[in-house]
Amino acid sequence: MTSLVTWAAAVWAAQTAADLNGHYPAGTIKTAATAQQALVDAGTVREALESSYKSETARCLRVFLQNACQEKARKIYMKGQEQVHRVEVEAHDLQRLLAAQQHTADQEAQQAQWRREQAERPQKEADAHKAAQERSAHAQEQEQDALHKQEQAEGNRKGYEQRNAQHDKDEAERASVHLRNVAQNEKRYRDKQDSAKAYAQSRQREREEKRKEREAKLKAQAAAVSPEVPAPGPGD
Repeated sequence: MTSLVTWAAAVWAAQTAADLNGHYPAGTIKTAATAQQALVDAGTVREALESSYKSETARCLRVFLQNACQEKARKIYMKGQEQVHRVEVEAHDLQRLLAAQQHTADQEAQQAQWRREQAERPQKEADAHKAAQERSAHAQEQEQDALHKQEQAEGNRKGYEQRNAQHDKDEAERASVHLRNVAQNEKRYRDKQDSAKAYAQSRQREREEKRKEREAKLKAQAAAVSPEVPAPGPGD
């Protein structure tokens, strides 16, 4: 029973190798994915061939025609190995081809990138130089603006101080003029008071003089119209 199972395993391994060869006919491995899967399948078949060949050679030691049995097992094994090897070689060849193509494409891309960089370098250097000049000019402009603002602020401060000083001076002059006006008004008022007082006194004197004159006239008139009375003699 064990021999029959071993023989069946050998037949299955040979059939598996044939199936592998039929699944991947020569020239059909065209893509990286197909090559990768073919290598996986070939590895599985190779392991099956190795296992079945080992079991079959052990079985042949127990049969009547050992040499013939072993030769048959060896032929089956070698044919399966050839089929597996053919698939592996084709898959590896495609992988090397694709790797070489990728390497060439990468080199061409790098060279194209280098050529573009070389072609763009003068413009980039010019742009960088222009940008540096613009930054320098902008920095100088900012510095000039800062100085101008500082000078303007200083001028504003001085102008403010000058205006305040002029304002204080004007206020002082107005106060002085006001005081002078007040003093002059007070003097004019006193002068008017004095003039009014002098005028009143003068009028009073005039009235007094006129009164005295009227009284004198009245006395004179009274004396003129009254009879002369003789003075009394002695013994009267």
